[in-house]
Amino acid sequence: MSKPEERAQWIGQIALLALLTSGFHMLQFAASAALWIRTGSPVIAAFGLDAIVSAIAAFLLSIRIRRSYETLATEWKSRVVGYGYVIGAVLSLILAISSFIGKHHAQRSLLGILLAAVSMLVIPIAGSYMKVLAVELRNQTLKDAAVFTFGNSYLSMVLLISLLLNAGMDFVWGDALGALVMVPFLAQKGIQILIEEGSSEYVED
Repeated sequence: MSKPEERAQWIGQIALLALLTSGFHMLQFAASAALWIRTGSPVIAAFGLDAIVSAIAAFLLSIRIRRSYETLATEWKSRVVGYGYVIGAVLSLILAISSFIGKHHAQRSLLGILLAAVSMLVIPIAGSYMKVLAVELRNQTLKDAAVFTFGNSYLSMVLLISLLLNAGMDFVWGDALGALVMVPFLAQKGIQILIEEGSSEYVED
């Protein structure tokens, strides 16, 4: 296989991987929404908010890779995604504080623990494979996207620990505390995207 053919194949694979990652994030969101309605867990809600924004980000990445790989560096991040993460951080903060003030104790959720465990397995695999493809393509932008994807496993870990504290150790504030821990991560992702978007617009002008 010639190098141009290999490159085209790698581009197709990473676009497909981004699309599959988007689909998995959508499943995370659907599961989180259902579990939040059932348990009232703020940490599950925060996890779901991150998942839906990450799904949009991965979907846009997949589309833009297929549409124009060469201009990906200036297009893969969207201001809409940046604002989405910031809004998610604000809503997560509100839910966590409301839980503390209202002394709301979320129900234990074994399904939530399962969701966190599966997410901790799938997301790092997707991020690692995306990074391998980005290295083969020698594209720093895609490497950054891979790191961005891999970073979502941090929230899966926070979710798992919070739910285990609630279910296994009977620490009733575990859910609210977990949501608070997720807030800076969500905010940082959103602010980083908005800053980079603003910088690219300034350079283009």
